[in-house]
Amino acid sequence: MSRTALIKTTTASQLNCAEMSVVKGIEITSTEPTGTAVRYVTKVDDGTWKKFNTTSNAWENVATQALTAASVLSEGNTKAELQALTSTLLTTFAGNKINFGVAMSAEETAADVPSIEKIVINGQTSSTVTQTIVASDVIQLAATSGCVEISTIEVEKTELNGGTVTVQASTQDASEAWSDYVAYGTLLTTPATTARAIKFRAILNAPTPGTSQATITSVAIKHRTDNIAVFAEGEGICVTQTYNFAANMTRAHLMVKHPIVADTEVKAYITLRAQPVAVKDEVLGTGTGAQQTVTLKHTSKLASHNFKLYFDSTAQPSGYAFSSTDGKVTYTAPVGAVVTSDYTYNWEKETFVEMSHDATYANKSDNNLVDDQFNYTKVADTDPSGDVSAIKVTLNQLKGTVTGEVLGTGTGSLQSFKLAHNAKSESITVTPAAAVWTYKESTKTLFVTAANGAEIKASYKWVAETNYLESVACIWNK
Repeated sequence: MSRTALIKTTTASQLNCAEMSVVKGIEITSTEPTGTAVRYVTKVDDGTWKKFNTTSNAWENVATQALTAASVLSEGNTKAELQALTSTLLTTFAGNKINFGVAMSAEETAADVPSIEKIVINGQTSSTVTQTIVASDVIQLAATSGCVEISTIEVEKTELNGGTVTVQASTQDASEAWSDYVAYGTLLTTPATTARAIKFRAILNAPTPGTSQATITSVAIKHRTDNIAVFAEGEGICVTQTYNFAANMTRAHLMVKHPIVADTEVKAYITLRAQPVAVKDEVLGTGTGAQQTVTLKHTSKLASHNFKLYFDSTAQPSGYAFSSTDGKVTYTAPVGAVVTSDYTYNWEKETFVEMSHDATYANKSDNNLVDDQFNYTKVADTDPSGDVSAIKVTLNQLKGTVTGEVLGTGTGSLQSFKLAHNAKSESITVTPAAAVWTYKESTKTLFVTAANGAEIKASYKWVAETNYLESVACIWNK
């Protein structure tokens, strides 16, 4: 039986072609491994769901408007069919907002599942556009009605030749009320800002067509939670807060306490980097009443999240452009106003390297727990060291397939066998085929009645049971 899924764009994620006078084509970045399929349908604004009929060379309504995975897989277009469409066949997209319905399927025998990275609609506007705003979907931070602390927000962007990218964020509190959009750097506070959910928007300015470049690549947020557990198949990640030791650290010793769970894997990573340099009240000049562009004194590895501009010591919330790429600041200050700024340079991104696993020790106070020990030592000049550090621990649930696990020999009576792994009960098959069997998931025990002398084998898919972190303790050393 195939596994299926249906994905539909929302108001926040629909593709906006409102400013396009001509739509030139559709680009889809996706993977479809052997034994999988992906199909697409589209809808212009609030119209009807449609597919492109390659026989009549025209768009037509799909028969099932209340989309299901099965209906889209049956009626929808392939990636190749959509990417082959030319501008003359995409005229209805121009000036409108476009929704996509995407269905995916994977056969039971498929080694991997299909995935979609992005769908892009290319076009051109009827007039020169130098500014645009892109918005993210809502990112849920807390699984319950409470709030969690925001640790870091990292922005990947490109600003060249006068182009600027301004990233703002809006947070949701415990009462589900949303704040106004603010510069995302204002959320990186001590004590930490808390939120139930967050959403971002980026204002892209490219004032000189053909020369300026303003691109937003990604926004990554890290937040704290009270505990971590892998509740479904996959990987759980726990990242500590970032510590500033004001001394160059080259070694670390980590102890991770967790339950004993078969077929799970615990790994540890460390990030070490130099302490960034904070600049306060750097004088940029005196206002003239006209637009001015100046370059900061320090332009190496500028942080994009905490730049501040002041006119006569009054912070300016907007109305200026700052490029972390080249350190240029563009503003219009009143005549005679003293223009100053605060910023950070020599700011490095967190890059984690794996720590070596030293040993696993039985926990002295609880027989159900173990302590995994990890170590890091700077050996080569290229190995990281620094004042600023954090630890990341991952919990991985391993999974696999067992074929023909020999359990024993039938006696004609009921027997019990402990399987080697945590089997998915729906995937179990037993030989001989005439054997009568049941499986008890809580104890991973297979009960089998087979003919006397018959070799009993089991085949199944398995996944490790869930694991969690009891505690994490680390010692850093110079």
